[in-house]
Amino acid sequence: MIVLGIDPGSTSTGYGLLRFEEGRIIHIASGAIRPSRCLSFPVRLKAVYDGVMEVIGGAPVEAVAVEDVYQGANARTAARLGHVRGVILLAAAHASLPVAEYPPNEIKSAVTGNGLASKEQVSYMVRRILDLGDVMATLDESDAVAVAICHCHRTGTGAVR
Repeated sequence: MIVLGIDPGSTSTGYGLLRFEEGRIIHIASGAIRPSRCLSFPVRLKAVYDGVMEVIGGAPVEAVAVEDVYQGANARTAARLGHVRGVILLAAAHASLPVAEYPPNEIKSAVTGNGLASKEQVSYMVRRILDLGDVMATLDESDAVAVAICHCHRTGTGAVR
């Protein structure tokens, strides 16, 4: 099974593709979709949608897991993240893929054992769990992979070794 984990953001949307094979989680690919800050917000949303569709089209994705909006965000930030999440959900629906949504503290807890872990701690544990060394280029990328790992733990479709 291949899961696409996504960490939404209007300037950087991280993604991570993981494969569950023989009881192990295997890192396939990860990265970030980064629309130019010079673009209008609607055009950045289109770039996120197009980027997610490109990732989905490049692998036999079977499920999408998305980080939910952080409750402590200010109203404007939460609204923008809501729009980004909307185009991600639309892309998944367009590809007829099931979507799971997880709050940030649940994702952090699944990867680090601490729902209040920092982004740096999450990145460290993602690299350690998947034996990646220093492969993750950005915190958005490692956060997205953490979303996919969380989905694996919560659905019982794979076990970390």
